[in-house]
Amino acid sequence: MSNAKPKIYFDGTNEALFSLSLVLIDAVKIMLRQKGDIHFFKEPKVCEKEIVQFGRCMRVDGLEKFGSRTLVASVNFYIDQEAMDNNKALGALLVYIPEDFIARLMWLLEYGRIDDDEESEVLDACGTVANLVAGYFVKELSAHGYIHLQMSHFDAFVNSSVNGIEFNPQESVKHEITFFLREDKRIVAELTMAPLKKY
Repeated sequence: MSNAKPKIYFDGTNEALFSLSLVLIDAVKIMLRQKGDIHFFKEPKVCEKEIVQFGRCMRVDGLEKFGSRTLVASVNFYIDQEAMDNNKALGALLVYIPEDFIARLMWLLEYGRIDDDEESEVLDACGTVANLVAGYFVKELSAHGYIHLQMSHFDAFVNSSVNGIEFNPQESVKHEITFFLREDKRIVAELTMAPLKKY
């Protein structure tokens, strides 16, 4: 019987971004395990997609991920505080969660019960998850020898962002990562990032 670790499926060509996506996958795994002893049913799937611009921002549509009402939270990454102050993002992370799963997820993460009929509570919950993922991602990037990034506060919304999401306009693709809990697709993350330097 083979003990080989299953490979993460990757559909794309941007190997530099794929390396960062692998770090993000590790960060999500560590966060879920440490916060709620949650493990994935199978390895995540990484798919490369073109960024659709909306003005100078990236278009976001949560309905495309789950086909139902979806919570979305975004966090931006910057090389330093000055870049953050001048809206010069290196990249962006988006976390998509079906609205009908957020209360269960927060309970699994041991945050207690939330009122899933209260929009402000479910948006704050989705933002909390995105903040956790982004924080663990920054920590894991540093552990892999990448420069330490600054991260923004989260923005959260239902289905789509009216104004789009800030991103690095030099980047043309993003990676969509699908996470499965039990047999169901439960969390989708999107990552776009300029090439990062290592120490």
